[in-house]
Amino acid sequence: MTDDTIVSTDEIAAARERVSVPGSPGFEGEIGGSMAEFSAEYMTYIEDYLDDDLKVVGDRMMAMLRSMDQLHQGFAVSQLDHALQTATRAERDGASDDMIVASLCHDVGKTFSNMNHPAIAAEMLRPWVSDEAYWVVKYHQDFQGRHYYGRIGMDPEMRRKHLGHEHYAMAERFADDWDQTAFDPDYEAETLDHFEPLVRKVFSRTPRRG
Repeated sequence: MTDDTIVSTDEIAAARERVSVPGSPGFEGEIGGSMAEFSAEYMTYIEDYLDDDLKVVGDRMMAMLRSMDQLHQGFAVSQLDHALQTATRAERDGASDDMIVASLCHDVGKTFSNMNHPAIAAEMLRPWVSDEAYWVVKYHQDFQGRHYYGRIGMDPEMRRKHLGHEHYAMAERFADDWDQTAFDPDYEAETLDHFEPLVRKVFSRTPRRG
């Protein structure tokens, strides 16, 4: 389960200002050139800084989503359009907040590489979303494969290896109803601005560790 404690907008604004400054702003002591030389005081400073850094993850996710507008990968719609269509279908189908955000962000791993993109996206989301949303994103390609793997020489029933898992039904719903249908140039999806408040709400939760 996630911790639904929400970081306030004032805290996020203060963190955003702090982490935008290069170097070690506000630290007056000796730093040293290697981690072995870092003092306890400096390590405490770093831990506090990294806590602030976590508060601006929503900014980074929004930037990644915007960058997907330039990523097409041969499809008739951009990867941002695909993400918006998937999230819109999830929202209109009554999905939870976590599943809507997961639907929007399920392919953000493609901003780095198509290879292994489900696992990349899932691990990025994991500290802020439910176990269900994490699992669905991590294995969504196994489920989506039913709709095209047979045409590229792969097993279209790869999803069967997950039979019996508690999140299997949600993964089927995601893949069959929302994801694989979301390549339609004529579909009237919601805008990224529409989803931004929900993205920021989810990523302002206190992240779970580990």
